[in-house]
Amino acid sequence: MLSKEEVKGIWKAISSGNERRHYNSLVKLVHGYNELLENNGLLETYEEDFRYVTIALSQIFIKLFERGQLMPHLASNANEKKFFEWCKKVYLNYKAKLLAVIESLTEENSLSLDCLDSYMKMLHYESIYWTSKPNSPFFPNKTLRSLLSALFKCNYVADIDLKDGQSNNPVFELFVETYYKKNFDIQFYTQSELQTLLPEIQVSDQIKMSKWLKLSNHDLHSAPELEIFVSMPPQAIENDAKFKSMIESNWLYCLNLQDLSTNQYKTVLLVFHKRIIPWFHQPTKLMDFLTDSYDQGGIVSILSLNGLFELMRKFNLEYPNFYSKLYQLLTPELMHVKYRSRFFRLLDTFLSSTHLSAQLVSSFIKRLARLSISAPPGAIVSIVPFVYNLIRKHPTCMILLHDPEYINCDSSKKQEYKDPFNNEETNPELTNAISSSLWELESLMNHYHPNVATLVKIFKQPFQKLSYNIEDFLDWSYDSLLQAEANRRLKIQPALEFEQFDSLFETNNETSASTFVPLVKW
Repeated sequence: MLSKEEVKGIWKAISSGNERRHYNSLVKLVHGYNELLENNGLLETYEEDFRYVTIALSQIFIKLFERGQLMPHLASNANEKKFFEWCKKVYLNYKAKLLAVIESLTEENSLSLDCLDSYMKMLHYESIYWTSKPNSPFFPNKTLRSLLSALFKCNYVADIDLKDGQSNNPVFELFVETYYKKNFDIQFYTQSELQTLLPEIQVSDQIKMSKWLKLSNHDLHSAPELEIFVSMPPQAIENDAKFKSMIESNWLYCLNLQDLSTNQYKTVLLVFHKRIIPWFHQPTKLMDFLTDSYDQGGIVSILSLNGLFELMRKFNLEYPNFYSKLYQLLTPELMHVKYRSRFFRLLDTFLSSTHLSAQLVSSFIKRLARLSISAPPGAIVSIVPFVYNLIRKHPTCMILLHDPEYINCDSSKKQEYKDPFNNEETNPELTNAISSSLWELESLMNHYHPNVATLVKIFKQPFQKLSYNIEDFLDWSYDSLLQAEANRRLKIQPALEFEQFDSLFETNNETSASTFVPLVKW
């Protein structure tokens, strides 16, 4: 490994003069990376030295670009052409070493970041000096393709964020934040190269999706404030239809990856309407992904509901047994997830049609009532007005609250009553809920939380209220209920003890042990 002084001397000798005998030192500098690539343990000791070499070489090759020594076709004679070809060969070797460092190092470091910045500088100068004609438009897309391949293969320990499934690789993040999000030509050619590159990259599906999400999960595509990275990009980047088609193709490929994590499904579905569907000329292509997501179960199914329903409504797509699957999502676990309010909003939309059968709607009502028995107060506060609104929209379900046949039965038959509802049945048309009753709601009238007990009593009153605004009840939780109770202004002050005492027992010295009452079995 050359010292900083030696590197600085080579740098000055080549930059200030044009003596070819100094150029042989370039090979030493470039070959210095081999030691690091063969033994990553050297990074801890010599990282600053390698960073210095990287920056020095980038400045040297910029000088060679400006002198025309990396363009063999500009040589004036055979000897000069041979020299220029040698310079270009060393330059290409330097680029390869930069990519090797980016791809092979497995721990977070500053050298990889410097290698990325230096590589992008080289890309910029290639766009200026490697054109077919002077001052003609050119973008070195092959150079960018090689970088993208290295970035997707660059994987550190704990490379995927466990919260959202996106990549937290610092090198990839630098590329996205500094170059991709700020320059439209980089965006255009990145999407262009990824169309064929993504299937070729041999990494796991989760890593591939994590980096694609990092690259595309933002609103800066085609933003008016975007800049141009190269001096004269080709006019092809002005083709918005082409750009949109490329993003659509890449999204479709990534959505069809098989081994995605639950968090990656969640991240995709949360931005589905805002950042995915707008790129698709035919949103029906997303049907397979949405149906697969809906079949995942749990949170993923809940988040996929909105997109799936929109495709069914706008494009007349059919999903077999949609309501059966929706019914199966009503589980005790649903009452505790943070997406509960989102689910109830969608469920309200799905059950709003008056063409649904009374048996189906009554099954949803009964299932919600059954879940309310073990649900937290915040969830019950959502369920009660929701059930009330359903009964208002579907009057045939009023029999769940008021069954004339049961009222006219003698007392012996009432005592023998057994709830006919089958809670284990997964088909809402076969649960026999319409023959049941909402005894669960009556039990909630004695709930320990006063807000719940008061709210449920609406079912004992005549159904004169039009409907609840469901939005007022969806976001309640233990914390919000306690805050509401703590901030409530009391109309009548509670009675308190008139006399105040500083201590529980007497504190004078004459107090004897007999004064205290023993606590039996304490």
